[in-house]
Amino acid sequence: MELQNAMKLCQTNQWFQPKALAAVCVLSCLLLLCFLDSNNLYTFDNFNDWDKIQDDNFTVVDETWLCFSSAKILRRAENLRRGVPKESICRLRVPKSIYYEIDGDIRVDGDSSSIFWINSRGNESLKAKPFPRNCDPIVMKDIKEYSVKSFPLQNESVPQCTSNHSYPAVLFAYGGYTANFFHDFTDLLIPLFLTAHRYHGEVQFLITNMNPSWVERFGTFLKNLTRYEIIDIDKVDHSNIHCYKSMTIGLYAHGEFAIDPLMPPLGYTFANFTDFMRRSFSLERHMLRKHDKRPPRKPKLLLITRRWNRKLINFNETTTMAIDLGFEVILMEGGDEPLDKFAQIVNSCDVIAGVHGSALSYMVFLPQNAVVIQIIPWGRLEAVCWCNYAFTVPKAKLKYLEYQASLEESTLLNKYPRDHRYIQDPFSVHMEGWFVYSKVYMQEQDVILDLQRFRGTLVQALEHIKQYQ
Repeated sequence: MELQNAMKLCQTNQWFQPKALAAVCVLSCLLLLCFLDSNNLYTFDNFNDWDKIQDDNFTVVDETWLCFSSAKILRRAENLRRGVPKESICRLRVPKSIYYEIDGDIRVDGDSSSIFWINSRGNESLKAKPFPRNCDPIVMKDIKEYSVKSFPLQNESVPQCTSNHSYPAVLFAYGGYTANFFHDFTDLLIPLFLTAHRYHGEVQFLITNMNPSWVERFGTFLKNLTRYEIIDIDKVDHSNIHCYKSMTIGLYAHGEFAIDPLMPPLGYTFANFTDFMRRSFSLERHMLRKHDKRPPRKPKLLLITRRWNRKLINFNETTTMAIDLGFEVILMEGGDEPLDKFAQIVNSCDVIAGVHGSALSYMVFLPQNAVVIQIIPWGRLEAVCWCNYAFTVPKAKLKYLEYQASLEESTLLNKYPRDHRYIQDPFSVHMEGWFVYSKVYMQEQDVILDLQRFRGTLVQALEHIKQYQ
């Protein structure tokens, strides 16, 4: 009976409500722990456990558990604070990435894509692709692989240092989907913040597969993480060997557009990241506050119209309605302006609204207490839309509102008859996988807002903003 009721719930429009989904996630985690063999779970009560998990021979159960554990990074930090070990290599894993932290005599030869680690253990080796999408083989096949070769002390085959550095290095790759603004953040900028912020600028970036235009576009961000030259390690002359005492290969990455304070490097929140973005770009507004002595101004709405797919068709009528409600409206497709200028525009706004897509990632420049309105296209896209933004927006200390478009607001009705399975049974399309359902519901669909319905969402945003005027 319970299963039948659950199936009925899934067929309604309420099955992906945030509280219900959170309960499902908690229940799933508890069930996972019940099925795991308790003898395989590390308690980290002694240093033997630490030595064991530094070994690269993990079981599947070990890997799964370590994805959720912060004890490993804590143990390493404790050892380093106490001064032991002076040389170490630590393999760490979180849901999106596998990366390595190495301490000791480290020599980087970009010409051969090799890292030489001189230590008393010697004669060990591993390979690493320093990009945080290890769960995506399509992306990872194009990422350059680096060999980490361990040699004993005083080995004649080890290259000699030509550039010695007193600060640590972080090696990472450009690639994957990073031409997309959302993926710029979720695959590189957020992981870079998590990995490098703790060094307070005293770190050097070594980039493989480097795209100079990406470095230029996000130059302001990068310069606030490192004081040193960014090195295109693939173009380093073969005779130039960069040497460090500490190095990270790869980046911390917790999830899609997310930061989990319980995962390494521990304690960081998404609000920390957005605060760093505002300070990096010297933005004036860090938080919406009530100013009794300042005359109220019109709240400013940034309406993302989009250009290619999931376009907002009736944006002119939507703009008129928002102005009638009392908003000052800025229309923008997203991505055309230089990033520094665009950050200033977004930061001046109180509300950002748009159909689900990468441009909503500009929310990182909003002041705290501002509003993000995500318009979810028709086609049972709640899951992906929530995972990308709904769970993260409140953690950035922003107000999240959403508007779920109905079938009557979708241009799919202009492409397919009402009895087509794309219209009648979107769930079956989802069952065929990302490439099928995203083509139909994310690439072929635009949105024509029901202005009367959407008006209610704008009124909610306006009521929230008025608390700070």
